[in-house]
Amino acid sequence: MAHAIAPDYGQNFLLPPCVEDWVPANHPARFIREFVDQINLAELGFEMPTASNGRPPYAPSMLLKIWLYGYFNRIRSTRKLEAACHEHLSLVWLTGMNAPDHNSLWRFWNENKKALRAVFKQTVQVAVRTGCVGMALQALDGTKIEAVASGYSGWSKEHMEKLMAQLDQALEETELKIHEENSGKGDMGYGLPAGLEERKALRERIKAGLEQLAADGRKNYHPVEPEARRMKVGSSNRFAYNAQVVVDEKEGVIMACENTRQENDIGQLAPMIQQARENVGVAAQDTTTLADTGYSSGQDLQAAQAQGTAVLIPLKGGDKDNPYARQHFQINVKDKTVTCPRGVQLDYEGSTIKRDVRMERYRCHCKDCPVRTHCTQDPKGRQIEVWPHEAAVQEMAKRLEQSSNQQKLLRRGRIVELCFAHIKQHGSFRRWTVWGLEGVKTQWAMLCATSNLRVLYRCWLSKQPKSSIGALKALVAARKRCLIGLLQSFLLVGTSLLLKSNPIRNGSFCLVWPKYYSASSPLKPFETDSAALPHL
Repeated sequence: MAHAIAPDYGQNFLLPPCVEDWVPANHPARFIREFVDQINLAELGFEMPTASNGRPPYAPSMLLKIWLYGYFNRIRSTRKLEAACHEHLSLVWLTGMNAPDHNSLWRFWNENKKALRAVFKQTVQVAVRTGCVGMALQALDGTKIEAVASGYSGWSKEHMEKLMAQLDQALEETELKIHEENSGKGDMGYGLPAGLEERKALRERIKAGLEQLAADGRKNYHPVEPEARRMKVGSSNRFAYNAQVVVDEKEGVIMACENTRQENDIGQLAPMIQQARENVGVAAQDTTTLADTGYSSGQDLQAAQAQGTAVLIPLKGGDKDNPYARQHFQINVKDKTVTCPRGVQLDYEGSTIKRDVRMERYRCHCKDCPVRTHCTQDPKGRQIEVWPHEAAVQEMAKRLEQSSNQQKLLRRGRIVELCFAHIKQHGSFRRWTVWGLEGVKTQWAMLCATSNLRVLYRCWLSKQPKSSIGALKALVAARKRCLIGLLQSFLLVGTSLLLKSNPIRNGSFCLVWPKYYSASSPLKPFETDSAALPHL
């Protein structure tokens, strides 16, 4: 009768286990080890610690492997990584049975933020060399991710001004009371009443926050995380950061990543494309970049045109039902003329400065126009403003009329939105776990690097031997190394090794090392003349 399989906790190994047997040949930990071992960490800017006294420091390569393994397995807490170094067998193998504490892990993160962001660039360059990047079509987009600070503890501008006035009044009353109580006592000195120093410190924080709001032109401020801004995250308004990515179409490799405090995507088109070019490291002039209407401002289109970059971005549509909307006016930038849909040319009124940019103004002075009431409500007549980037907008409108370009735009969501879905949904990342803009940039770079490593791991896995013969050869080689190590140990201590028969133990024998024990009293060591030892 067959017995149920149950663990035997008293079972011993006939041969000592080999560490290489703990992790399969196709495990992601092996890929992470190979990736980190091929990186020159000193060139990336990692601090290479040295210690002449005390305990030796942990190698940066090992700490980097731990962090990459953690992000690969959705472990982003230093304390959970510390526990994983003891509990995850694959991480025990990856660290060589070393277990850094959470303080060591955090210090490594905090001291090498810039170098950790450089690891992302290495993943892009490896992806290019392995052929995972097509450099034909790429998509750009941004997503808002909530800050680690609580949104309920933020301050509005009105609340800060009201609290500032209350503090000023309370401080004036307190100072007046102190002056009255100490008048006529001479220079006796006095101590500040309880709470006065805290009020002054709070007043200084509020003052600094109001100055920042005035400089940024914002109405909300968080005292704990002042770099975060109010943004629309899903269906709610929270303090958050704007994460940007450029994703290649072929395998979904993230070519560039950035994090900003800006609520919208204006001004991010040209810098993100330029970063993608720098990360690739090769000429990719034929690459077309897709983006949504958030990047369709005239300044962005003009900057991309100056870079010589091919972009496809749907323009923000006006009132389609109105035949006299701005997009129906014919604007000739070369001849500097503007013609209305009825064929009437507008008069040039001159130029003016608006939003720090010089623009041209044209106005219709046709007072007997039959459609004047449908065209404008301005008593002076319809006015059209022509910006310096009008030519770039018109060129984009012509490109969008081609059916092939419209088909390309339909692929934008499948390219970049899939990346956000993997990071947020599959990676369970909905909120930053670090503070400040620099920390958020580092964490976003690590998330994007992990996404690229998953792509590279699939590529690396496809090149591994799929049959069991390869795995069998690896197992035989590991056992061979184990046996060789065991034989070397016997040779090194051969003169001190005792092979002793024990008839009381049913003819069994035991191996006794330099500190051996008697059969009658196995817990008490005894001394033996080396000449009396039997030959092996």
